[in-house]
Amino acid sequence: MNRMNRKRRMKAGALLAAIALAVTACGGNDEAAPPSGSESGGTPAALQLSMMLPSYNPEQMPADSSVLKALEEKTGTKLAVSWVPSSTYTDKLSATVASGELPKTFVALEPKASFIVNAARSGMFWEVGPYLKNYPNLGKMSELVLNNISIDGKIYGVYRERDLARFGLMIRQDWLANLGLQAPKSVDELYAVLKAFATGDPDKNGKQDTIGLAVGMQGNNIAGFKDILVYMGGPNEWELKDGKLVPAHMTPAYLDTLKLYKKLYDEKIINQDFAIVQDGRSVMYKGQAGLWIDNMLDGKGIEDNIKKVDPNAEINLINRIAGPKGDRTRAGSGYLGMYMIPKTSVKTEAELEQILAYFDKVSEKEIQNLMKYGIEGKQYTLENGSYFPNADPKIRAEITDGNQFMILQNQVVNYGTELEQLSTKLFQDNATFAVPNPAAPFISNTEIEKGKELSKIITDATVKFIMGSVDEAEWNEAVEQWLQSGGSKVVEEMNAEYAKLAGE
Repeated sequence: MNRMNRKRRMKAGALLAAIALAVTACGGNDEAAPPSGSESGGTPAALQLSMMLPSYNPEQMPADSSVLKALEEKTGTKLAVSWVPSSTYTDKLSATVASGELPKTFVALEPKASFIVNAARSGMFWEVGPYLKNYPNLGKMSELVLNNISIDGKIYGVYRERDLARFGLMIRQDWLANLGLQAPKSVDELYAVLKAFATGDPDKNGKQDTIGLAVGMQGNNIAGFKDILVYMGGPNEWELKDGKLVPAHMTPAYLDTLKLYKKLYDEKIINQDFAIVQDGRSVMYKGQAGLWIDNMLDGKGIEDNIKKVDPNAEINLINRIAGPKGDRTRAGSGYLGMYMIPKTSVKTEAELEQILAYFDKVSEKEIQNLMKYGIEGKQYTLENGSYFPNADPKIRAEITDGNQFMILQNQVVNYGTELEQLSTKLFQDNATFAVPNPAAPFISNTEIEKGKELSKIITDATVKFIMGSVDEAEWNEAVEQWLQSGGSKVVEEMNAEYAKLAGE
């Protein structure tokens, strides 16, 4: 049975139950052979596969990379990779899609971008959803994440897996010890700890020069705000209430979170310049703040940077903070971009199946670790289970951006530090109680067209409320402005999409 047809008949309650179950179902896959009849590394004719990928490094992976050669050998492919700097990647991809001159596969970093959605609706890309069940690894992809990447209920790509729920607290454990405090377990305890960090002397320098929570503007988002909103019983982006989707900023919990942030600001528990700080981690790096809330993978980098100014600094990770609805954390999307296959360059179903077989092979344990770490004895060595990367820059360059090739990452071995290994355990725990965004699968055309403009209205009003330059009545006026500027249309369109999927 086609998985998307099945989902279309879901009722609202069944949909939420499936989402909750899917969050916990992203565990390990058993290593398996490619499906019968599919192209594998053992067939004589290599698949010629051109692809376009983003690069996050100044120097690109060399064409003669030993890691790339190993990938080709193990998957029975000949790869032709076009690397584009990540900073210009989406613009380049948009122009390439418009030209119609596309490689056989490419990564769409923003699968819901208007040019991707419009091209998919025009029939430019293969719908791969019905094929995934034929492959041992791709067939085990998360239903929740597949929902998140869907366009009009159809799956047009193979997503690149990321942990579903990475968010949590990175706290100065040494500061807790200095003040004789325990790690917070609830919202009330969290406030008390932050207050103590700001008013006590956690760094023992005899001065009151510390703050509790580091805050900055991560794009249009106030760092930590969405997480504390969920801790306080609020929704993850959208709330499903009485069968209708409601944007987070129109819920009572959002206003409660605004008031808490204003209290933190008024009491100087957060940095007073948060509105002009582009990356709040910089406040942590200086040793001035006791807490950062975001992706817990940040923990090691934060600790390493703080140790430059305070060698005794120690970061601990916390993922459970209880609020009115118990322990909650927000789920992410579960992916970072997806591979899409254009019909303009892949003409036949047989070639489509070859490419999907390649993606399935890449998702086996051996190749996951190859693209994460490189070749043992070349890019790295293992001594008594400890991982040591090769210091030779030329050898290390051969694994540059290797993770861009990865699909599933569920069988990657963690050779990281104790803090990094703790983050992996907490990610897995988070997945058991994470709050998903119920509107993630849906597309609003108005949101595509006016999303940045609408988002700015709410962001500006949120910042001003926290800083005290607008009151509650003026906040409500901003929400009304959002509705009149296109927000009401966004809500209408999102609910129409939800009604279709719920079978109403």
